[in-house]
Amino acid sequence: MIHINKPAAPPWLNELEGKWIKETNKAIAHYNGNATVKAFEFNAYSDTKLKEALKEVFSKCAYCESIYGAVSDGDIEHFRPKGRVMEKKPVNPGYYWLANDWDNLLLSCQHCNQNRQHKLYDETVLKNYGKADQFPLSDENMRVHAHTHPLTEEEKHRLLINPCIEDPEKHFKYEKKEGVILSDTEMGKKSIEVYALKRPLLVQQRKKILILLFSQMSRVLRELERLNKENTTGQQQIFDDEFDQLLTFGEKEAPYAGMSRYFIKEFLLVNNLKKP
Repeated sequence: MIHINKPAAPPWLNELEGKWIKETNKAIAHYNGNATVKAFEFNAYSDTKLKEALKEVFSKCAYCESIYGAVSDGDIEHFRPKGRVMEKKPVNPGYYWLANDWDNLLLSCQHCNQNRQHKLYDETVLKNYGKADQFPLSDENMRVHAHTHPLTEEEKHRLLINPCIEDPEKHFKYEKKEGVILSDTEMGKKSIEVYALKRPLLVQQRKKILILLFSQMSRVLRELERLNKENTTGQQQIFDDEFDQLLTFGEKEAPYAGMSRYFIKEFLLVNNLKKP
């Protein structure tokens, strides 16, 4: 997971006569402080126009960084769940007033977003994982239940990392052999659990990139050694090309750039190298 610089909302999303604002107002009127009414049915967020706008921001899953485009369009993900919240009592309603809020919308793969069965890398039992309706807080008493209350205090107790707000790289590290994601922070650990970031196929895909990354590091070291012996313009260019190729693993569009950046940073430090 890496930080994503999300642009401002498309103007049409906030038009007063647009379908998104109208639906939000209907949801607010529907609940009107009554949590026992029938759940409101949201439809506007699934509009193709909105998904296309999100695709321009999220070329890969916002959480696991898998490239989803070859096999799906990705899921429109409500960071704060719109319909219900599993940890909340009662679970209904969710953050209904944020169903069409640009800042609450991301694009993720189905495995991170939906509740599915996985046997995680370090587990032996098949269990349900995936964000779905989860939104854990460190203090449930700070949960906001209605649109009339600001999220300022609740936000201080949020346990899930939002890549459009936090810098995820401050929370995650990776094991060298398999590329398994790890964390020493409360937010990092909870995010790994809720987004199922240790699911086996994801670990396997990260490992494939890790092997390529380490191979490229070997090529950089080989050309660096040759450059130290033969400091010519030609050899400098060969080294620069290999070094630039290494850095592409950490580019924002690259799959699993967060993992690659973690190891590239370590590699540069150990070998006293700097990015151009």
